[in-house]
Amino acid sequence: MTAYKPTQRRPLLTGALSIALTSAICAPAWAQFENRSEGVARNEITVGTSVALSGTLAYMGKAIEEGMTVYFEGLNKQGGVNGRRIKLITYDDEFKPAKTVANAKLLVERDNALALVGVLGTPTVLAAYEYAKEKQIPMIGALSISDAVSTPPRDLVYALPSPQSTEAAAYIDYAVEKLNAKRVAILYQNDSWGKPAKDVAEARLQKHGLKPVETQTFERLATDMTSQVFKLRESKPDVVVVYALGQQAASFFKAAEKLGWDPVVFGAGGLNDPKFVELLEGKKVKLYVASYYDPIDGDNPAIKAFVSDYAAKYSGNKPSALALMGYSAAAVFGEALKRAGPEPSRAKLIAEMDKLRDFDQKIGPRISFQPIGQGDYARRGQTGVVLMELRDQRFMSMGSYIDPVSR
Repeated sequence: MTAYKPTQRRPLLTGALSIALTSAICAPAWAQFENRSEGVARNEITVGTSVALSGTLAYMGKAIEEGMTVYFEGLNKQGGVNGRRIKLITYDDEFKPAKTVANAKLLVERDNALALVGVLGTPTVLAAYEYAKEKQIPMIGALSISDAVSTPPRDLVYALPSPQSTEAAAYIDYAVEKLNAKRVAILYQNDSWGKPAKDVAEARLQKHGLKPVETQTFERLATDMTSQVFKLRESKPDVVVVYALGQQAASFFKAAEKLGWDPVVFGAGGLNDPKFVELLEGKKVKLYVASYYDPIDGDNPAIKAFVSDYAAKYSGNKPSALALMGYSAAAVFGEALKRAGPEPSRAKLIAEMDKLRDFDQKIGPRISFQPIGQGDYARRGQTGVVLMELRDQRFMSMGSYIDPVSR
């Protein structure tokens, strides 16, 4: 092979290479923009998430990741945002805060993610926030209903969906006003997720001139509820408010069945999922839950399209309300990215999130955030819930959205 010499003429560029060069020359300046240290390449933007893909809450994490994937793939089919496709990187944290922090470090320092999107869980979000704050990484669509995540507002955490201060209050009001409950018991997870829910429920009961007839707690990832359920049963409650998820919530119902008890239960949002129904193993239970989106099997055109796209992506499977949570988090990020313009950065994303108002995600209530200092819900995108009841192994909507918060 003859080596190239400086005096030799290079051959003319032809075909696709010539077209590519011409396009590059004619393209606007922003099309050449890169910010690789923050995940922005010419044709791609990297974002990351940390969710439980194994362990007792794996059904939640997988559904959320799938919902996000459906949204981003749909967005990419439309050309992405300003010609850049969205690349989602997901790491499993097993719902363990230390692993969430480690995952966040990988996403930021190795993968150069522009933002953390749809991180799941209260202790996990709070743990990752300390690192995110240090690195100034926005956490968009953080998925926790605990008020502990958004109260006080944290500058980089933009939380979805509606909080326990709406949800638990709606439970107590419905139990007292519609079911005529006089005796209310509470079971809650002993951490930053469960305690705020217990506090809200107690405060709401007080407004009705009541107090809990029994309060029991359990540790996160507990495997047996027999002792707690026995004490709750002995208090003879009309209803029980249960802040447990996944296997822990299933353990409650298993212990109740073993003790011959069939309580009326208001369960934490997140239980309204086909995977949780599977965990009940056919048990017929009396369960009410809150949802933050329109019914998955309703008439909403956007949700129908999502169900169709999900089924095409995941071999005919039907999505759950949890998948809608992931879809919602991705949609909020997508909207902020569009508004950040053709030369995006983490700082621009944060600025756009601070002024995101009445964003219509088309699957539920509109999303709004505010700058820090402009209200208790400045970092909580939604505040409305709709109650649902488990009937014949399906969760059915019981009416319109309840939203006591005016913003």
